[in-house]
Amino acid sequence: MADEPLPPGWKLEPSAIYGLEQAVLCPVCREEIDRLFAVRLYRARVHFVSSLPRSGRLLVCPKCRAPVPGELGAVF
Repeated sequence: MADEPLPPGWKLEPSAIYGLEQAVLCPVCREEIDRLFAVRLYRARVHFVSSLPRSGRLLVCPKCRAPVPGELGAVF
C-alpha cells in the first residue's frame, strides 16, 4: 500500500496514509477505497484570540481528494 505511486494531481506526500480493515466506498466519487490520506491542517493567521487548536488532520479520499468523514483517535 505505502509503495504505490500517488494519484495524479497530488503535489506533496500526505502526512500519513491509513489502511482500512475493509474496503469502503468514498461518499463523493463512489469509488472503492482501502486507505485514507491524512493531510495536516495548520493555522496560518487569526485576527483574534483563539482557543481553537493550532493544527489538526483532515482525512481525504486518495482517489478524488474529497474530505471524508472520520476521526483519528488514540488508544490509551
